Amino acid sequence: MSAKTYLTISAVVAVLFGLAFLLAPGAAASVYGVPPDPHTALNLQFFGSALVGFGAVQWVARDFRDWDAVRGILIASIIADALGLIVNLIGTFQGLINGMAWTTTLIYVLFIIGAVYCLSTRAETSGAAATPAR
Repeated sequence: MSAKTYLTISAVVAVLFGLAFLLAPGAAASVYGVPPDPHTALNLQFFGSALVGFGAVQWVARDFRDWDAVRGILIASIIADALGLIVNLIGTFQGLINGMAWTTTLIYVLFIIGAVYCLSTRAETSGAAATPAR
């Protein structure tokens, strides 16, 4: 898999989840068994706005030709997904969210694996060789 493919898929997923949390926080919360209240809705909207922004960065980064720039985005993706995974697991084990959280766990794990794979193979972007710009 190329870094362009990874970043495209990750961007689309981030934007879709982000829009759901941003535009329909009550419905998104109910999927995870979270009781709707104004404070939760507001926090989900903040989370959604961050996801949309992160997805936009990944969408733009899929056409980067500089390996160092792509590498930075992939590392940031791993950090964000690893932290999200930890928070998700804590919430799941504490019973704060329902069994649907395991689908989110799977998504985080798959995106971490994808980013690590792209880093380890120096996967190409934009069809150009992803070489260091020195």
